[in-house]
Amino acid sequence: MSIAKATLAFSAIGDLTPGSPTGMETVMERLYIKGLVRIANAVRRDMSGPLSADRRKKLRRFVEESLRQVDAILASHGVSLEDLPAPTRRAYQFLAGLNFDEIIPQGNRDPDRPAPGSVSLVGLKSFHDRILRSLAQPISAEQANAIHSSIQSMSERVEEHLNENGLSSGELTAQTRAARGWLAFFSDRENLNAYLAAADRARPRFEAAIQRNQRFRPAVFLEFRTIAGLYKLRGYRNGTRIMLATPMICFSQQLFESLANAAFKLGSRQPIIEAALSDEYQAIQAELEALGGVEEQTAGLQHDLQASFDRVNAKYFGGSLARPRLSWSRSLSSRKLGHYDPIRDTVMVSSILDRADVEGYLLDFVMYHELLHKALGVDWRNGRQAIHTPEFRAKESKFEHCAAAEAALSALAHDQTAIQGGA
Repeated sequence: MSIAKATLAFSAIGDLTPGSPTGMETVMERLYIKGLVRIANAVRRDMSGPLSADRRKKLRRFVEESLRQVDAILASHGVSLEDLPAPTRRAYQFLAGLNFDEIIPQGNRDPDRPAPGSVSLVGLKSFHDRILRSLAQPISAEQANAIHSSIQSMSERVEEHLNENGLSSGELTAQTRAARGWLAFFSDRENLNAYLAAADRARPRFEAAIQRNQRFRPAVFLEFRTIAGLYKLRGYRNGTRIMLATPMICFSQQLFESLANAAFKLGSRQPIIEAALSDEYQAIQAELEALGGVEEQTAGLQHDLQASFDRVNAKYFGGSLARPRLSWSRSLSSRKLGHYDPIRDTVMVSSILDRADVEGYLLDFVMYHELLHKALGVDWRNGRQAIHTPEFRAKESKFEHCAAAEAALSALAHDQTAIQGGA
């Protein structure tokens, strides 16, 4: 998000506090500063890439003015920073702790260029949603031809727009990259045929599961789309919307039956997880991501995930682990400090660890924890996924300064400010 977009986001609620870039409201005697979390996330993303001197200067002015406005709101209502909800408090602390003289990523970016991950293409999401709705129930061959033509045409228009405007995939939002990849993938008629055939295999299985579950209603509206997990269910008066991860178009009828049972709490997720780790599923996932534009930025403001991975891999795994994709979280979350996604082979680390007062060994401990999940693989006990097994905990305890790291990270998760340990 650029400064201009962030300013507009604040101004949209400015009527609550005239003349300020932030709005406020009192709810159950708690003060909420609307927009501060959004601006903190936007500033962090902007600063994670190369900055020109002019861009850095504008960011500094913007951050300083935002903090002054928040201070004024707090003072006018007789409350302190500690009275704010934890996410808002963390956002303020992040912005207040920025040192623009020291945090200067190398290189220069044209100040007129969009910030990384900030560009969305107008109309692309609505078009993508319309296509998915049109594919949600059985269609005729004539309708399939028309839909394929529309997908192909839109995909070509997207690429033309990107080329004409010199936009890179790194400047696109994650949602835009996902839609771009989906359209490019299904521009291939063979892939669209696979989608339609998979929907025909899956739909009867979900209809049968709904009859057994009785919490959801027929009819079934089925979509293969980009989602964070493997599946999502939404109940409506006229039926049930089933959203499945796109690579599931390779699933057999038997796998769809297992998936339907798992989705409606009628069976184990084990066969679904195992199928998602298969070569066929992973190949489709990789192609979708490649067509959308895979972007990875390991360097943060204070720490680099690549450097952390290299240290941990060398010290604890003998350099034997293949490097997963590494990413900082988009938000300053303290609820989940790290996550390993085996299906996408991705380690995500919370951006709240990318701070000057977070020592490197704390980041390495989170990295080690997530890499253990990668190294040990998925374990199952009685059809249920076993995450932190005794074997996992025994290996985790071998991390140098494990106890100090756990204590410091626990303090951070509970929003305490003194998080440096004795490593």
